[in-house]
Amino acid sequence: MDGAKWYHAPLAEDSSLPPDKLGFVDMVRNLERRLERLVEGLAGKVFRGPLHPVELGSRLVREADLALRADPAGPVAPNSYVIHVHPSELGDGLLPDGLSRELAAYLEATAVERGWRLEGPVVVHLELDDSTAVGSVRCRNDVVVGVLPVWGLLTGSSTDVILRPNRLLIGRGSENDVVLDDPRVSRTHANLWREGGSTWVADAGSSNGTTVNGYPVEAPTALESGAAVAFGSMAFNFRKA
Repeated sequence: MDGAKWYHAPLAEDSSLPPDKLGFVDMVRNLERRLERLVEGLAGKVFRGPLHPVELGSRLVREADLALRADPAGPVAPNSYVIHVHPSELGDGLLPDGLSRELAAYLEATAVERGWRLEGPVVVHLELDDSTAVGSVRCRNDVVVGVLPVWGLLTGSSTDVILRPNRLLIGRGSENDVVLDDPRVSRTHANLWREGGSTWVADAGSSNGTTVNGYPVEAPTALESGAAVAFGSMAFNFRKA
């Protein structure tokens, strides 16, 4: 059966989080602290209204969440944002250097944590706008295709695969992110993605199955760095970049 599926494994809410997930939670918390320090450390450029940079980051994430669209590979979030804020939010009407960069990093980390796919690097533009009410945000978003950094590799005996999007479709068909030219690989064979501090693989109803360390993948399965993963008869070793 060659049917495309995508999986979005819900994250556990208990306090006994695995080490990898704790690392991603810490990353998001560290980004929040960086946003705070970025503004609080610059005299005369502190947000003096209700719109604190951490709140701005939260609103950016909420905007991305509301704009998610379904894709065969999984949920896709916009990666380009233009945010309008009132000039009175800033002490001297100037935008702190680096704030857009920190907001982009915050959203990228959130996308990895929540398992969202991004089609290109996140770009955030902040614009001062008198028509935007004090304490509120107006935001435009878009999906802009671009080159993403490498986050993982599949190393095989005959070919190596570079992993760039956070969620990928793997199969024989040309529409997949990873195309494996082998008759024993289904047209849409498997999904591979990062979420909750782990890398996951799920079979997409393939004819010849997917295995991890020799065991059939019957449900979304976590991939440790160095794991052996096979799509039909095409075998690889997964490692993080």
